[in-house]
Amino acid sequence: MTPVNHDRPLRGRTVMVTGANGGMGRVIASDLARQGAAVILVVRSARQGEALKREIASATGNLEVDFLMADLSDQASIRQLVSAFHQRYTQLHVLVNNAGIHLQERQLSKDGTEMHFAVNHLAPFLLSNLLLDTLKASAPARIVNVSSQTIADTRPVPLLCQPRPAVLNLDDLQSARDFEPVLAYGRSKLAMVMCGYVLARRLRGSGLSVNALHPGIVATDIVADVAPPLARPFLGLIKRFLLTPEQGAASTVRLASAAELEEVTGKYFVRTHERRSPQGSYDLTMQEQLWDASAALVGLP
Repeated sequence: MTPVNHDRPLRGRTVMVTGANGGMGRVIASDLARQGAAVILVVRSARQGEALKREIASATGNLEVDFLMADLSDQASIRQLVSAFHQRYTQLHVLVNNAGIHLQERQLSKDGTEMHFAVNHLAPFLLSNLLLDTLKASAPARIVNVSSQTIADTRPVPLLCQPRPAVLNLDDLQSARDFEPVLAYGRSKLAMVMCGYVLARRLRGSGLSVNALHPGIVATDIVADVAPPLARPFLGLIKRFLLTPEQGAASTVRLASAAELEEVTGKYFVRTHERRSPQGSYDLTMQEQLWDASAALVGLP
């Protein structure tokens, strides 16, 4: 094994970060580059990729920054992303599924899937599975799924009352019958966490860990999308009390890189602390049924 360089502990490691052009994604990618990793940015356009690549290389002094393009709402685009990755790389040590979307109206992806479910769950589900062989061959390796508080509390602005956890309905995974933006968002993030538990269980002993986290309430564009109409005039003030993207990214970077977490798998973190996700997320039967339904929707066996 290559000796650890404590100045650049991830030197020689390759990481991929989805949603790299977002407020938190660019910080995650920059921090991992600063630790010496070869960083692959997943972005939507070449213009975004080139600009972000230059920005991170300049800020960190790490020239091993590359980008690949994908529309994560489009399964064909995700498969093209993986094909392009395999043409350039033979190893992958960390996959950070950071990309997320929140919409005020129900929309369908090109594949006919509700957009929250497509981007927040099915995209990381498909991407992780398609990269699984490479990740296992690169072990020790990690998959880090960036989830959200909305799996535990689906109200846009939690007040002094009992939390209302997101609940999955296997007969209506795509919110066709009762679409509400925050509910759809929370359910999609909950699905990501639950399938992560299945994957972690299946991979035990392989050297590939799978963990999820809620990074805290971070002042990103999604906060503006989630906020109810009455709160929007006060968003500037509200954001002062939220975590900065730098603070929010820290917990993701820790899960992706901390030596003491190398063998930790199948866990859920709130910022830097291990916590339990909602009780229903530990239902093994529902986890497996959700896995099978997700596999069918993305065309995996």
